[in-house]
Amino acid sequence: MKTKYRASFSLVIVIALLVFSPVSWAATTPITLEEAHRLALAQNASHALFLWEQDLFEQKEALKKHPQVVLRTDPVSVADGHIQGPKGTLTMSMPLGDNLDLSGKVTLGMHDKGVQVTPSGSLNLDYQFFSVSETSSGGPSPEENRQKQVNNLVLQTVDTLIELRQKLDLQSYEEARLGYLETMLEAARQTPDYDDLELRKEIRDQHATLALGAEKIETLQLRLATILGTSGITYDPVFVVQELNIQLDEEVLQEDMFASSIALREARTALETAQEKLALERRSRGWDVNANGAISLNPSSESTGQDPWGWSIGLSATKTLYPRNVILEELELAVAKGEHALENVETSLMTELRGAVQGVRAAQDRKKLKADHLGEVREDLALRHRQYDAGLVTLLQVEDTALDLNRAELDYAHESMSLAQSILNLWNVCGRDVRTLVFQVIQ
Repeated sequence: MKTKYRASFSLVIVIALLVFSPVSWAATTPITLEEAHRLALAQNASHALFLWEQDLFEQKEALKKHPQVVLRTDPVSVADGHIQGPKGTLTMSMPLGDNLDLSGKVTLGMHDKGVQVTPSGSLNLDYQFFSVSETSSGGPSPEENRQKQVNNLVLQTVDTLIELRQKLDLQSYEEARLGYLETMLEAARQTPDYDDLELRKEIRDQHATLALGAEKIETLQLRLATILGTSGITYDPVFVVQELNIQLDEEVLQEDMFASSIALREARTALETAQEKLALERRSRGWDVNANGAISLNPSSESTGQDPWGWSIGLSATKTLYPRNVILEELELAVAKGEHALENVETSLMTELRGAVQGVRAAQDRKKLKADHLGEVREDLALRHRQYDAGLVTLLQVEDTALDLNRAELDYAHESMSLAQSILNLWNVCGRDVRTLVFQVIQ
């Protein structure tokens, strides 16, 4: 009988070696985290379109500081029953400051007497004495947009690699478990009057588990290929999770988060604008005072004996006549709403930060529990070996405990991956550059 179990145990060992061998029987391509990031940043379609959009945005912003030139042509027109000759205008305008702009125009006309060119230009001033200074809305800069996009792509790549690695590990374990169950069934069939109904049902369930696992792995492979911008390649993620003793100082993390939060910056800018408008209303007492002036040149007026140079200057003051206390109350309400919105943003950010910190602490606690469980299962396997040497248990029972140890090792490794993900998520929430920090936790 013992010889029979030794043969069965040998078969299980062969199956386990085949399943857990580092040599993959499928055509897989090993990929490291560094290689995955390089491919994603270079070939990801969404990332490429984003960079293109950002480049165009920066070009448009740069053009605002240059003169704008507009060309208009009128090939044919009819006036007072007469067909007019073709003409065109070239207009150039350029802002010289918040209250000053320069414009010029050249008109080119063709008629039976030849070509007529009429240039003209003007320099215009429009100044408002009581006005809120034009400031940015506190929105993200192009550099911040790029960092956010890269952070999201890096985290998406890391999450997919880790999930694929975990599914591949579990699939190998389930295959080893199936081999163990089939060995048990073979041994049971050699035992007279042994009821193997439950064992055969367990094997069928195990086949279903493997089929479902294969579908999930195929889906993850397709997702990873989409992220990396590749096709027709089956990947085998290869990385090592580093032991990182992160210090969760909420005050430091809060400073980083508040300094990088775009929503907080926009709320502060909105509040400052509302406060400035209220202060301006109280200072001006509702009066809106404007100064405007212009200097123009129109050479065509020389033909009529007029001075081609013209200038004008003026001062105006306006005031809304409905009760001023209503205006002040509206502005005070806007300030109160701005303060309330700022408080809500700060509260929301603190909630998000504490959730991310709690996620790291929970992952640390789970990892410690998995480590304790792993130590217990190792002790169980050592006990099984001693029991087997004493003839108290069979080799199949030893193999069953060995499979439990393999699962405990996988659970510990996977929990280490989850801890790394929670740390990266915390850094992302705090606005840090995940691309440069990711290799501190995963290599």
